[in-house]
Amino acid sequence: MELLSLLSFDKYAYYIWFCYFLTFVIIAILFVRTQTTHKNTMIQLRIKYSRGK
Repeated sequence: MELLSLLSFDKYAYYIWFCYFLTFVIIAILFVRTQTTHKNTMIQLRIKYSRGK
């Protein structure tokens, strides 16, 4: 029961849980975008340096 009272956050529960959710979504989007950018950069570098040979 103690855990549930800690997670309820009284009258600010919706605001706090929304902020947690929003933070998680933003971090997930940044992670995916970073992976995609890295992958595209590596492909472009492979193409660039394979033409030079």
